Amino acid sequence: MYNNYTPLQQRQLALQEYSNTQSTYLLVCAPARSTALKATLTDQLHRKFRLVDRLDGELTASVDGVLLAAEDVELMSTALMYFAKALQDGADYAVCNAVFGFGGATALYQSQPLQAQNRCAVVSRALLERCRAAAHDPENVPELLALAAQLCAKPTLIPQALLHYERGICAEDAFSAHGKRAFIMSHVLDMTGAPIVLVSAVPVLRSMGYEVLVLGPSDGGSLHLFLDAGASVITRSSCRNVSDAWGMALCADFVIANTVVMARAVRALSGTAVPVLWWLHDAFAGYPHIAHQIPTQLGENVRVYSVGSHAANAMRAVRPEFEIRPLIYGLPDYAAENFVRTDLGYNHGRPLFATVGSFERRKGHDIFCKAIRLLPPEVREKASFLFVGQAADKEMMDSVRALTADYPENVYYCKRLTRDEIKSLMEQCTGLVCASRDDPMPTFVTEGLIFGKPSIVSEHTGTAGLISEGRNGFVYHNDDPQQLAVLLEHAIEHPEELASMRTECRKMYEQYYSKEAFEQTLRAAVEDLTAKK
Repeated sequence: MYNNYTPLQQRQLALQEYSNTQSTYLLVCAPARSTALKATLTDQLHRKFRLVDRLDGELTASVDGVLLAAEDVELMSTALMYFAKALQDGADYAVCNAVFGFGGATALYQSQPLQAQNRCAVVSRALLERCRAAAHDPENVPELLALAAQLCAKPTLIPQALLHYERGICAEDAFSAHGKRAFIMSHVLDMTGAPIVLVSAVPVLRSMGYEVLVLGPSDGGSLHLFLDAGASVITRSSCRNVSDAWGMALCADFVIANTVVMARAVRALSGTAVPVLWWLHDAFAGYPHIAHQIPTQLGENVRVYSVGSHAANAMRAVRPEFEIRPLIYGLPDYAAENFVRTDLGYNHGRPLFATVGSFERRKGHDIFCKAIRLLPPEVREKASFLFVGQAADKEMMDSVRALTADYPENVYYCKRLTRDEIKSLMEQCTGLVCASRDDPMPTFVTEGLIFGKPSIVSEHTGTAGLISEGRNGFVYHNDDPQQLAVLLEHAIEHPEELASMRTECRKMYEQYYSKEAFEQTLRAAVEDLTAKK
């Protein structure tokens, strides 16, 4: 049986815990076609159950709850155990995550037990009696499931993909019947800037009364952030294909397409009735690979927004006629959070200057390395330098490795830091350096502003257009390591000056990047897009 599970289910099965639930008696009620369900019931770890096709005459006094199945579905061998355990823990209505398609390539991660029109759920005996009393047809399983979702007092969501539907996923699997629907499309669900800042849109949309559903590929680290924010998530490896997004998007009341990579989906949705906010975070470097997919004209239902002037200019280089409005992302006030503070050990009593981001040419790690080498030896020895990021480009990584080898006492490299460690770094560093050749709005620079830390940035970053020189940061030009070295030397020799910028850096965060500033701008954009014309 294990070999019949989808890859996601196999990964989850290895982490599942066994519970002794044999004291809980379940009915499994499946009045419709149930060939797959019956086959998988033979392998259940929880054995105290009975399969029925109707409820009349079957609800004996010993029945604790009923698993209602409105359609045929495959159950993992642990499914009844988890459902029974939910009843034992006090739930009166319990649902779980699921996979869809013949090979289970699509997964639905629910964030709340009542957001979807669940086709399979366990209902406590007491709640079932209330539902049957209120139902037009007390034998109608879909009606009972809908009533259970309305009348339950203690719903719970089991965060395991215990179900497998061989059909494709549809909007009703992820949205409730009557709520407002927001659908977000992201080409990645990793821990890079675009998906991380996209998370901040979820609580804003929810505060406006939307149920939020995110579509992306497999989890690269940020999926749990969307779930924690209250969105449900669909994962599918081919999520950039129009066919995967089309049906869901057309069933929504509002759509966000994140980054230029979703150009094909935007082109397909252009001219339809669904309002689309196309949010650009992209550098110039990404456009040669995607420009041919960008529509030449946009319907009135599509509005284009960008995280700053740099991202807007990248799009205008290929579509100068597009009207692009500003929508700078918002980040939580990490400085006010009670995160686990860690002494990272890179300061050693010296001013610490750090850069964070994947090692690729456009990020300019080689420029920062050259600038450090150009420093007078006596100045360089006064400071510590930290590079954080994964090696996506050999040349950039070689530059950093050579530098750490030549100056091991004060130049450091770290492949990755946890979120709490990043926050600790922002607290402990003196300043940040962003030497990017092409960077729309680097998030680590913004994270530094949250903690009142100034940055030295290239003119080819979105941040550069917002900096007041010498008040909340510094800007150098022409990708010139010598210019960067001059500013770096000044910062090393005058750490007290950087410390005095704390107030202005916080003001910059609050004005442009705070959750409040972002919510105000996004709320206005959504209301404008969805207003009845």
